Amino acid sequence: MRYLLMVSHGDFASGLHVAFGMLMGQREDVLNVAFKDGMGLPAFKEDVKKVIAPFTAEDEVIVMADLVGGSPLTTTMDAIAEHIGLANVRAVGGMNLPMAIAAMECEDETLDDTIDTMIECAVDQIKSFKLDLGDDDEEDL
Repeated sequence: MRYLLMVSHGDFASGLHVAFGMLMGQREDVLNVAFKDGMGLPAFKEDVKKVIAPFTAEDEVIVMADLVGGSPLTTTMDAIAEHIGLANVRAVGGMNLPMAIAAMECEDETLDDTIDTMIECAVDQIKSFKLDLGDDDEEDL
């Protein structure tokens, strides 16, 4: 099985997971763990261990994080390494909703190709949005 695991500071991962479910439906292979304000790393790592308990060495895991090098990602990768090793695990930072959707739409691609697609999709969705306010003094949206 291929899992998508979202990890973040605060409630970002859980909120992204909810938004993902609204668009793509609830899935047992999409999970999240939040490093909450005031939580110590040992408690966070225990939460991660509970979430990853079903993972096996044969499973593929994509970890999406808010920040590369942040405590949620590094702690999660440590826990996964201890549990199943990292041979079938890939991590990516800067997570966003288009990236999460792309991850699950590429289930037949290799892990590395999936990560490339996720990044391409995420970058493609970053655009400036400008309103045409015309000549009116009122701002109609």
